[in-house]
Amino acid sequence: MLNLGKPSPKDRAEIVKITKARLYDEERKKRIFNPTTRIIGIDKNALDKQVQEKKMLREQEQAKDQAFAHKILQDCTTSIKLDKENRTKQKEIELELLEFRKRYQTPETRREYDINDPLKCKKGQQNRIGDDDPRITLSSCQRFEGEDGPISKVIKAEQIEQQRVWLELQIREKRMAQEEDKNVDRLWQEAERTTVERAKAHELLENECKKKLIEANYRYNQSLAAEQKMNKNIIETENEEDKMVEVYNAITGDFLTENVERAFNSTKGPGILTPSLYKGLTPAMKQAIYDYQARQREELKMKKDMLKKQEKDWAELLNMQARCGKLSYRELQRKKRNIEDELKNFNLTLANEQKAEQEFLNNVLYKTKPSDEFFDQFNRTTR
Repeated sequence: MLNLGKPSPKDRAEIVKITKARLYDEERKKRIFNPTTRIIGIDKNALDKQVQEKKMLREQEQAKDQAFAHKILQDCTTSIKLDKENRTKQKEIELELLEFRKRYQTPETRREYDINDPLKCKKGQQNRIGDDDPRITLSSCQRFEGEDGPISKVIKAEQIEQQRVWLELQIREKRMAQEEDKNVDRLWQEAERTTVERAKAHELLENECKKKLIEANYRYNQSLAAEQKMNKNIIETENEEDKMVEVYNAITGDFLTENVERAFNSTKGPGILTPSLYKGLTPAMKQAIYDYQARQREELKMKKDMLKKQEKDWAELLNMQARCGKLSYRELQRKKRNIEDELKNFNLTLANEQKAEQEFLNNVLYKTKPSDEFFDQFNRTTR
């Protein structure tokens, strides 16, 4: 009995697998039967898709970088603003704290101010007003035998006078110290001025010495240059004299006079040639050479006549061979034309036969033309 119940997971997987294989086969068929892709050999759609994906990734990266930069800029602005607000708040708190301390925490309100009061001695009473001070008891021991009593006006005046004298003495000592400082400064300035004057004089003397040294060096260089110039003139004069002597010796020597007999009159013996003194041949030697050259010219003329005769014979032989070759070439051309005529007739007969056969195939044998359905049955699958 056919089971048409609910499909199992295995059936679903099999259906998905078949569907996936069919879709893959259809995509493969499009790629294979596409002339552009098949001829070029690349998957243009896949390449376009890759380019689009790379472009999208690049745009996403740029957007991410811009967002990150904007976030950093925003965070920096926020942090600067918060830092400024914190500094402002801290400053306000410090000002408020100072104002509070100034208003509510003055030194006078402290518990130990009476101990640290700088005006305590001025505000308080004296320890003793006099010998009859009722605050002094017997055990206070404020007065002993031999001590002076209250200071009289005369003693107080003497003390004032003594303080005046001391003050005048101090003023006088201070003025003397100031005068002494002025004298020291004046002496130091005079010493410095003397040092400067001595340095200037020393510099002038040094410049004068340098100037004299330069002048002496210049005079020495001038004398040395004059001496060198004189020596150079002497050497040039000697060189010119040597050159003139050499030229005279060369002109009057055997080399330029070309003494022919000198080479054949060697000290080594008669008939021995000296190569370094050789300047040419003697007239007798030259005449012998001329006679030998004349004989060579006669022999060369005879050889030329013989060569001309041989060339004439060869030319006649070549002309005869050329005429024979021309006749043979004409015979070959005639045979070639006959063969071409026979081949043309044979090709014409063969063309008529092929034309009759083609008309038979087109008009009798293959009269019915195939339709599109006939060609659609091919290339239906990629396997």
